[in-house]
Amino acid sequence: MKKHFKKLSIFMLMVILLAAGCTHRLEIKNLCTFENMSLSSLERPVSIGIIPTSADLHGQKLIKGIATELGKASANILLPYFPNSTKEVDITAKIVVKPEYRGSGWNFLINFPGFLIFTPAWNGYVYQVNYDVDVLLTDQKNNNKIDSFQIPVHLNIRHADMNRTWTEISWFEVGSIALISGIIFIQYDDSVSPLVAEKIQIPIGDYIAQEIVARVNNYGKLGVNPPISEPLNIPIVENES
Repeated sequence: MKKHFKKLSIFMLMVILLAAGCTHRLEIKNLCTFENMSLSSLERPVSIGIIPTSADLHGQKLIKGIATELGKASANILLPYFPNSTKEVDITAKIVVKPEYRGSGWNFLINFPGFLIFTPAWNGYVYQVNYDVDVLLTDQKNNNKIDSFQIPVHLNIRHADMNRTWTEISWFEVGSIALISGIIFIQYDDSVSPLVAEKIQIPIGDYIAQEIVARVNNYGKLGVNPPISEPLNIPIVENES
């Protein structure tokens, strides 16, 4: 009995050590493509009310990142802003974020027979996170459209966590666990979404903010200067009474 218990304890220890070593930290392979080569500020300080629309909390986090980076570019930000608000702003920015989350057929091979060489650990599972970001800028003084644009954000993700890599215990049997799980793991892992949102909030928020800055500055150069009020010193807030 003691001998059997000892073998079982050793087996469980090996399983724990194996699982603990089979994780792959979140990696966004193409994040560098959203780096700004130069940074600009607004030529004149303006107040911007951001009207946010997102299908999920992760898209909302990206909008907050855009607001933060606009604040660094000399804008006074009100977030969220409502069209019928009693607080006046110079410009409104309606930002719509449409998310899409996709798994990959490669995850089957990564899990089986990939478990034999610990592929989930050194490569990670493959996911695609897409955000279509639509921006509409409006001059609030005369209700003129300043500009509108869309930025597609397609992210190539690698990640593996204990919720999936535990299947590498297939090393201790005939591999059926990894085979069956590999079919399931073709689907997207929802636990990846908050990690991606956290990682892209500032860099991609800055990328989109710089697009807004460029278009507002260009609007002024065309001779149609946006209405510039005295600085409102509006803090970035999450709720408006």
